[in-house]
Amino acid sequence: MPRRLAALPLLLLSTLLGAAQPDTPLAITVPAGARQVFQGLGVSTFNNGAYTVLAPERRALLARLIYRDLRLTTLRIWWAVETFAPERGQALLAESFADRYVKSGLIAEARAHGMKTILLGPEKPARWMLTKPEDGNSLIKDEEVGTYVAQIAILIQRLRDEHHTVIDATGIGNEPPWFTPAQMATAVRLLRGELDQRGLQAVKIVAHEGSNNDATGLGYLDALIADPLALAGLTGFATHSYNMAARAEEAERVQRTGKEFWITESGGGIGLPETEQPVDAPQAASAASRFLNDMNHRATHWIWFLGAMDLTNGWPEEHDNVQRLIEFRDKPGADWYLPLLKYYYLKRLAQTFDVGCSFRAAHSSLEGDMTWTYGRKPQVTAAAALNLDGTWGIGAVNYTSNLFTRAGQDEFNRTNTGQAATDFRVTITIAELAAVGDQTFTLQRTSATHRDVDEGEMVMHDGVLAFDLAPLELVTLRQVRR
Repeated sequence: MPRRLAALPLLLLSTLLGAAQPDTPLAITVPAGARQVFQGLGVSTFNNGAYTVLAPERRALLARLIYRDLRLTTLRIWWAVETFAPERGQALLAESFADRYVKSGLIAEARAHGMKTILLGPEKPARWMLTKPEDGNSLIKDEEVGTYVAQIAILIQRLRDEHHTVIDATGIGNEPPWFTPAQMATAVRLLRGELDQRGLQAVKIVAHEGSNNDATGLGYLDALIADPLALAGLTGFATHSYNMAARAEEAERVQRTGKEFWITESGGGIGLPETEQPVDAPQAASAASRFLNDMNHRATHWIWFLGAMDLTNGWPEEHDNVQRLIEFRDKPGADWYLPLLKYYYLKRLAQTFDVGCSFRAAHSSLEGDMTWTYGRKPQVTAAAALNLDGTWGIGAVNYTSNLFTRAGQDEFNRTNTGQAATDFRVTITIAELAAVGDQTFTLQRTSATHRDVDEGEMVMHDGVLAFDLAPLELVTLRQVRR
């Protein structure tokens, strides 16, 4: 069993996380009409070596916790393109890449646990491709865009031919400082051609994988839309979900084009604290809120940054857990690994919203479409979907806390976290259940002091039910099949 930290005194927890005050009423409405189909959660990995040298039983346990229990469908693997062609004319496979992901058995293990998609995350063009070789973040030369994407296609082909390893999807560049919007459209168009001529028509392309959903990001999406060949070659728009997650502006473009919408990276939120502790309700509530936000804005895939990562030698630095879901040390004893609190929040969401479910829109009486973007974050974010088995799933997170209003924060944290602790009485109305009689749901509650507590069944009358939602708490409801 993982080690457990001593619980904080309940009085201290109530002071930090909540406030003893009357519940504030909040109405969530879910109008009729299916939107996007959810294709599942994912994680990315660097595999620095610590994971793949674990004893088989330990590796099997972590694989079960991450892949199976989170119901993942996508594994994102990283590749620095500059290692492939450090000099013009080279096309090295870079054995370190094959060692980390193929020979280690990492990809085979992921496939065995149900990963349907291996997503390649290219980054870092060779310096000789850049307008300012001395500046690794300068723009790529126009004449080298084709060279760059050809290297991506060659790698995928060589993995198939030399290592019998299939890459299902690829990006162009992670949070790319190297491409203008026009160059990104050119890159997608040229990469589609490079893949197709190598018999890799099944490989999907997602772009642009920007760090923020803002005006700059929209420039990339609009450039892709404006180029008919680039748009035709693109499977899905791709962005990241951090301080500025998906919004109506991105959702409108997804709807208009009919493309998928991949969140290829979500990670630790605004620091509270910057170095995450094992029981960290602000980080857990942030992760869950952004997932629900992105589902409300038509995301089809949602990938967390790092899954299980070595605490001592891994990246990020020791004790910087904001990007990990599970920390571990390869040491004797039963306390060698520890799932962080946000792991439990995401696990509960994965058990509420099945792969293949169809999300609906959701609107709040307090904050409209509950958009997670620059500035103060929504107090409550909620979403609802119809699962393939005919049951409805509902999730809601209260992202308020007295931690957010304490003195001594820097300006950015003061203006980009949540609001003061508030207890809510949430009433949710699902239009499609208004005329089907009483329906039974099971309520699960997850917080700093509770792990997935089953509070039993409750009845929805005429499509309406109500529940209490405390600060930094996740509540999920799943309809009971009769």
